Amino acid sequence: MPILSISSLHRLEIHTDEIVETTKVSTLATIPSYIEQFIFNSGSTINWNEFSLTLPEFTRIRLLSISSIDRNQKSVPSFIFQNLRTLSLGLLEVSFNWIIQLLATTPCLVKLKLAGLVDADGFVVNQRWIRLFESAQTLVRIFVNVSLELDNESYHCEKIQAPLCALNLSLICNGDDNDCNVYYGTVNRWWSLRGKASMASNYYDQIRTICQQIETLEWLLTPIQFAPITHFDPKVHRVDQKANLYLQKASLDVQNMIAIEVAADGNCLYNSIICLSGNKASTPSKLRVRSLIELVKNENFYHNRFAHIVGPVNEAIKNIARNFSFSELYEIAALSNVLKCNIQSVYPTIAYCSDLNIMNNTFEHAQCSIASKTICLFWTHTESEIEARRSNVGNWSPNHFVPLLLPSDNSQSQNYLAQPKISGSGSTPTKATTKNNTLTQVRIPEFNADHNEMQPFQVPSTVITTTNEITTPRTNRRLQLAETCASVESTIVEHKRMQARERMAAKRAAATPEEAERQRILARERSAARRATLTQEKAEQQRTLARERSATRRALLTPDEVEQQRATI
Repeated sequence: MPILSISSLHRLEIHTDEIVETTKVSTLATIPSYIEQFIFNSGSTINWNEFSLTLPEFTRIRLLSISSIDRNQKSVPSFIFQNLRTLSLGLLEVSFNWIIQLLATTPCLVKLKLAGLVDADGFVVNQRWIRLFESAQTLVRIFVNVSLELDNESYHCEKIQAPLCALNLSLICNGDDNDCNVYYGTVNRWWSLRGKASMASNYYDQIRTICQQIETLEWLLTPIQFAPITHFDPKVHRVDQKANLYLQKASLDVQNMIAIEVAADGNCLYNSIICLSGNKASTPSKLRVRSLIELVKNENFYHNRFAHIVGPVNEAIKNIARNFSFSELYEIAALSNVLKCNIQSVYPTIAYCSDLNIMNNTFEHAQCSIASKTICLFWTHTESEIEARRSNVGNWSPNHFVPLLLPSDNSQSQNYLAQPKISGSGSTPTKATTKNNTLTQVRIPEFNADHNEMQPFQVPSTVITTTNEITTPRTNRRLQLAETCASVESTIVEHKRMQARERMAAKRAAATPEEAERQRILARERSAARRATLTQEKAEQQRTLARERSATRRALLTPDEVEQQRATI
């Protein structure tokens, strides 16, 4: 190709219209050139391993754009692209690991553009993108616009969506029920991963500059008129049942409150504020920006107060700047000043230690007065305690915020809301207040985990009354009220039983082998004591019942399981 010998040529574009299986690029002449920008737009895919044999001759290349790289990439050549600043690749099911290897050969790369169709593996994993940035220290931004195909429900998971959002990447399902593929009974849909991922070293300085610019726009930052809702309204609010169970492990002074359901999308702290405000015009993004400006403006104040607990404020600010990133203590303290409202932070006594006392505090705003309103925010989890521990190596930590409201005075709402409460040890906790850098310790009550205290619930005899006995409207209303009370009380008993089972399961999971053996011995002793008190008729009745249960279990066993049991005898 003689054109490459022209010394004045600095930009070369090659466009091919013919569609073949692969485009042969090894025919390019290997004459040293002065080309700085090389764009190769082919109607078919090319093989990088073959293409790279020619690229070393472009020693001055700063921009490289290739329309289609095929999936059959094995190893990346050892040649280093010393001057390459911008790389644009069209991908056809290329693996993420290959891209990481490729970037290791571009020590000066600043901008990377990825488009096309990719494998699902790797491209939706937050840590892979972080590793990609780490493999190219000079890389400032990655422009992503790729498509991938996977099961319809898989990518709606918060564990996948939220970390990607923290890198400014959005994963969107762009298909409908008529635009999908079915493989072996699984419905697959097309997803788009788009955004401008960034982890620049001067990211914090950029945030500070932008916040200072926004702060000068007084018309944009008019004070928020925050008049929080205080009571539950069944027509507006929905109860978060999981959070309500966790609430029974919080301080006694909040156990009569109601946990309200809000979206668990990473913006749950701001969603909670919007729920309490009742103002649909407000958005999580607006509250996030105001919190960010408050932290930047008073950085030293917040750093001195909370850095020893939750880390440096500058790292927190970089995280807060990403939409859908999870919130922490800094945001609660900042929001109290943004809203001119006291915020009571409520944390359950699960895996509790003295370091968590700061989580059970009331954060008062700078102009606090007797007339200041107080709202309650609760640290909770989207899964039950057992499931949360199972997915976190036996540990529990919150991943969600919900607002707390007082029960409504309306009797109908009371019936709707009735939830179980756990009685504590009788010690009343003192509510700590964070103000002027002074922290007061919180006394956490001990909760009785013994499920044997539960008493069997007796349904009132009124409920057994048949409909034939209802002769007057007054009797009818009385019966309906009795049935409602019975239903509520039975729900309370069921909740208590479920809580007891969860507590006992958690205890068994955390028990040492010695403790487990001791519990088994105690159980056998209790069983023997119960048998000793039985009459002969009751003992025979229990033996018959045990034989029937054993026969039923054996009938359900497969032949392999039967053989396995015989072998162990």
